Amino acid sequence: MKKREALEKFVEQLKNQKMFSSILVSNDSQESLNNFANELSKIIFCENLSIENDQCKNCKRFESKSLSNFVFLGDGSLAINKADVIELMQKFSLTTNEVNKFKVYVLANAENLKNESGNSLLKFIEEPPENTIAILLTKNKSQVLPTIKSRCKLVVLENEIKSEAPKNLIEQILEKDKNSILLSNSELKKIEKSQLIAMLEEAYGRTIIKNHLNIAEATLQLINDLKFTFQTNLAIDVFLIHVSEVI
Repeated sequence: MKKREALEKFVEQLKNQKMFSSILVSNDSQESLNNFANELSKIIFCENLSIENDQCKNCKRFESKSLSNFVFLGDGSLAINKADVIELMQKFSLTTNEVNKFKVYVLANAENLKNESGNSLLKFIEEPPENTIAILLTKNKSQVLPTIKSRCKLVVLENEIKSEAPKNLIEQILEKDKNSILLSNSELKKIEKSQLIAMLEEAYGRTIIKNHLNIAEATLQLINDLKFTFQTNLAIDVFLIHVSEVI
């Protein structure tokens, strides 16, 4: 579904007071997901339910990030822990509806929920505070806990056509010889974890799944290890050893 079409459908539901309480939005691009979530959230708070920026009082407050009944949780890459979800639940249980009747939270991303945090969120989705809307984002809907996915309205956004981007560091490493691949470990270990995860996910979708299927499973394992374990350096070493042996 095109972004504009999805927004128009949600506006119609808001006007008819039939808005879904939980929505799962899927797309390959984190930037596109974040933009959609922010646009939809702003529409929900807008005095006129306008897709265009009408600069109403609520829209201005949304843009200035001064609304206490809007929360954006997660960065799209790192794991979302149970404590994060509990803090969100407590905040929304106490927060008053300061601009209109809605409270909105965005979760980036649903596949980054651990089992414990996923179970906590599930209870919140099943029994949300009145007029609470959950917008869950995902770049891989198959990795979202089935119990959460089944309780959300799924919206799959069309991917935007972009000009070919330059190869990232992971893709560049795949073109090196065995020794150079192994020596890349120090460079990768210097990169911030969330940035490395984003880089791996980009390389996976753009290059690895098409040209290097023999390292696809190892790539997904490294992404998972970076998200949910603390043995980051070891995980990088294991990945590069595997890559050097099969590329």
